Amino acid sequence: MIRAAYDKWGEIQQRFPPLLQWQDLLPAVRGQGVREGYALHDSRGQHLTCLHSVDIPAEHLHTLRACYTMLARAEREAGQLAKVLDELAEETTMRCLVGNFGRALDVMELKAPPGLLKTIGCGVPSGPVLAITLDGAQETEYQDFYGRIVYALSAGGRFAYASHRALHF
Repeated sequence: MIRAAYDKWGEIQQRFPPLLQWQDLLPAVRGQGVREGYALHDSRGQHLTCLHSVDIPAEHLHTLRACYTMLARAEREAGQLAKVLDELAEETTMRCLVGNFGRALDVMELKAPPGLLKTIGCGVPSGPVLAITLDGAQETEYQDFYGRIVYALSAGGRFAYASHRALHF
């Protein structure tokens, strides 16, 4: 199950726009290159966090969900897999590895509003940075959708939700 989920995750990562692929992020993180993409603004011209659409086959999501369910169950039980998860938590800075996996999966399962998806498009344009300004209705869709993303990432915790929201709105 873990191998199948790992393989599906690899296939999902390959669907990411080049802008978001790990090997392309490294030079930009070090300040060694210009990252292409788009700039997103609300109706008042304020910068918004960009969204990128990735088409993920339902089979991939089902495999990831099944793996998450297995890992979450193993975390609650005493067994070999629970011991391995504990060891991973000790060796990494990710203390909530399974929880983080579940929250990321929750975000991947969200359906983007069709109007917003049409406005932003299904990929990052190549070439110079494109600016997109949302009108009032599109901005409302954006705020609602992004609010659902923040809620999923914060696992419904009030403090985490307020903190994440403050970073992006």
